[in-house]
Amino acid sequence: MYAVVLVVLLAAVGGSVFRALRFDENLHTVIPNEVYRSAQPSSVELKRWIEELSLRSVINLRGERVSSWFKKEQAVTEAHGVDLYSIALGNGAMPPLKALRQLINLLDTAKRPVLLHCAHGIERSAIASAVAVLLVGGDVVETREQFGLTYGFIPGLDEHPKMLDDYEQWLAMRGWPHTPDRFRRWVENDYVPFFYRARLEPLDVPTSIGNGSVAMLRFRATNTSPQPWRFRSKQDRGIHLGAKVRLLEPGGEHEIELRGGFRDLTVAPGEAVVLGLPVPPLPKTGRYQFFVDLFDEEGGWFSSMGSEPLIFELRVVASEKSWEAVPIFYFTLSTPLAHNFGIPALTQLLKELTILSTVPLGKPAEACK
Repeated sequence: MYAVVLVVLLAAVGGSVFRALRFDENLHTVIPNEVYRSAQPSSVELKRWIEELSLRSVINLRGERVSSWFKKEQAVTEAHGVDLYSIALGNGAMPPLKALRQLINLLDTAKRPVLLHCAHGIERSAIASAVAVLLVGGDVVETREQFGLTYGFIPGLDEHPKMLDDYEQWLAMRGWPHTPDRFRRWVENDYVPFFYRARLEPLDVPTSIGNGSVAMLRFRATNTSPQPWRFRSKQDRGIHLGAKVRLLEPGGEHEIELRGGFRDLTVAPGEAVVLGLPVPPLPKTGRYQFFVDLFDEEGGWFSSMGSEPLIFELRVVASEKSWEAVPIFYFTLSTPLAHNFGIPALTQLLKELTILSTVPLGKPAEACK
């Protein structure tokens, strides 16, 4: 066992050193005179490539940042009349649906020649280059060549391009060869990054609650992805139900986040589960917007990968007792609780909660970090 671990560590260290020595610029041709790929260019490199390759567009796959590298890149492209676009492509295995659609649109519309780049020119540049090849009619086997040692891609160390696996499987199930139109159709209608797709339905959601009341909202979540969901009872593991809540009144610019659905459960594709979302007392009256979604503690909100969240408004009305400040709880329930909780039941409710962090209402959500 120790020998295996040692081999893996040596491969990782050796691969990193190898790439640092060999793949600094990592500039390569994807489609001659039209599409190129690279690592993050320096200002000097980008100026040279604009002149030598007659670049007219640059697509930054790292997402728009406030870092110095982006500001330098922006300055160079503006000075040379080159269009600069930014897409947060995520990892190189399965990009978020929105980002993949943006990439296809830019590859259709951006002036060419175009440069695609990420940080090292390996994973994200590879998936973007693969998409470029598919859009001009290259087959899936040809696109896999973008994930080779020539570009610094090391199997086992870098993210395997699962997107291509899923597309190839989709074609095989229908007995179809690849065409650019079929790839576009697949992305638009059937592409699901990993397990990040759900259908959420409200089951027990009141239109209003009192500003001194604690409520339990209930939702049905149906797994519409091709992979199982794994919920966990621990707050830092697995999938949970979550919500971002914001007051739609003056002074309501800060969001709070809630969590629920803390249980050990596997939900297979096509199955559904009923989940509760506890809502603590909200002392300010007015309209609140609830953004309800599933949350993967390792990957983030499902909606960031293309799933549709459930968005609705809930009104908090004045009750007999109101508090100037109460804790905001990020919690899990240890035993089943009733649907609504009035103020007299609050003490008992708190006994049922595992409080992860608190902050007085009215203070920025950053105080919880």
